[in-house]
Amino acid sequence: MNRSIRKTLIAMISLSVLLPMLAMSAVLFWVIKRGINDTVIQRNQILSKSIALSVEQQILDASTLLQSVTSELSFKDNLSKKLAESSLVSSGIYENVFFINEDGFVIDTIPQNKIFKGFDFSRHTYVQQALKRTTADPVYSPVFISTQTKNPTLMVAVHQRDGVVAAYLNLAWLSRLSNMLGNEQITSLAIVDKYGTIFASRYKSFVEEQYSITNTELFDWAQKNRKGTIRHLFNGYDLISSVSFIPGPDWYVIVTETAQNAFKTATDVVIIGIVVSLLAFFLETLVGYSLGKNIIVSIDVLTKESQQVQQGVYQIIRHRSSYREINRLIDTFNTMSAEVRTRENQYEETNRELQAALQQKDILLREIHHRVKNNMQIVSSLLALQGDELACEKDLELFENSRLRIQSMAMVHEKIYQTDGVESLPLKAYIEDLVELLLANSPKQVNYTIYGTEIPITLTQAIPCALSVFEACMNGIKYGVNEDGLVQLVISIDKDDIGMVRIMVKDSGHGFPEDFNPTAGRSLGFTLMQGLMDQLKGKLSWRNEGGAVVEFSFPC
Repeated sequence: MNRSIRKTLIAMISLSVLLPMLAMSAVLFWVIKRGINDTVIQRNQILSKSIALSVEQQILDASTLLQSVTSELSFKDNLSKKLAESSLVSSGIYENVFFINEDGFVIDTIPQNKIFKGFDFSRHTYVQQALKRTTADPVYSPVFISTQTKNPTLMVAVHQRDGVVAAYLNLAWLSRLSNMLGNEQITSLAIVDKYGTIFASRYKSFVEEQYSITNTELFDWAQKNRKGTIRHLFNGYDLISSVSFIPGPDWYVIVTETAQNAFKTATDVVIIGIVVSLLAFFLETLVGYSLGKNIIVSIDVLTKESQQVQQGVYQIIRHRSSYREINRLIDTFNTMSAEVRTRENQYEETNRELQAALQQKDILLREIHHRVKNNMQIVSSLLALQGDELACEKDLELFENSRLRIQSMAMVHEKIYQTDGVESLPLKAYIEDLVELLLANSPKQVNYTIYGTEIPITLTQAIPCALSVFEACMNGIKYGVNEDGLVQLVISIDKDDIGMVRIMVKDSGHGFPEDFNPTAGRSLGFTLMQGLMDQLKGKLSWRNEGGAVVEFSFPC
């Protein structure tokens, strides 16, 4: 066999052995490359989701803290206002807190600032939404740059009794988070509002100029899908962006890196694998498998720890990878986890202090109600003693009516400190006690029936409501005697779907005269009832329906 044929056979044999090896190597490293690329994408998705969950929880915690601190805040109580200022403003969570009435005007601020008093927020959409709500769910404004701190700021508004509490939430920590997670070698973090404006980024100019990505392929895709990963072009760069959505403020967390950077590891692994496979297929297979496994293990560790963070468990990741970029990502994740843990500990400590303060306030309020009730009882007793010295029956009746009115108000405070909460009392139970008080002081034989379910009303509503029902029942006992010489009172209580409380008092008498006009007759009882209903922003009406019927309705 001549030399040329031998060379040809050797070449054919070599090719028959080498080609299958090369084909197997190519398939193997294609699989490795795809797995690494998928892992990189999954890493960014996990990172964006973890950050979104963390930011969402912190915004919700800040809103809950605002609602909890201000729900029972008294403008005249300097101690509680100082506590609120310490918890909300001095802690750095909020810049300012505004107390806005139902007309949309600022009536007070924390800290005190005369510039803001009387400021009109009524045209702000988020304040209007908060005023219309019946719950304390927060409403968020668009993000803006604060004129005081020059930091991104969010207005949080929650519905409270008689208006809205709104506060400027300082978002400077989001920029610090972006700086901490942003790395030219790995990823860039940005947070964008629902209008496409960037308010958190490691690029300061984007935040200061409120750079908008509204008309970009990325933002259009994010609005439609809200989560996932997209490859897109931006300012001439080929990028990979993972997006997660934060409901409530409607923000988008975007973790971005260049496609070249994202897939660099996979490309390097494939090139190295092909070169080494030409020298030693077995060695290259082990090296490729080792590298791929190392990356996958690192991502698995990050995935598990991210899930732990979502459940509120924060641990330091001690795993180290062969890749510098992954180690940086692990270090960044550890730093973020530590900061979130520290912030949650601060919130827990603040909440414990608030609970202790609220408990002390509850005790003090109960003591105040108890003392007010005792003082009213003393006044009632003094009127009774003074009444014993009166000879005129009409004057004695006026003294007795005044004494009973005072006792009816004293019962409000007695009910308040006897119930579980000091901010409301059960209406039906109170009216039953009120009627029993009238019966105990009436020489007439009176029977009564009360219909309806129990409705809690606030202390500010209780006294006007009590005096109104007192006057109606007293008139019923006085004029509602039937043919048998008895008085039958029927009282009904209900609350409709729009929150209006209706109380009807009906007697068994002959009803109102045809020409009855309480205004012309200067009836003290009806004048008092009308004034009390005006105070409650309610309505007083009367009619004949098998007896005299007086009906009250007011919002609750």
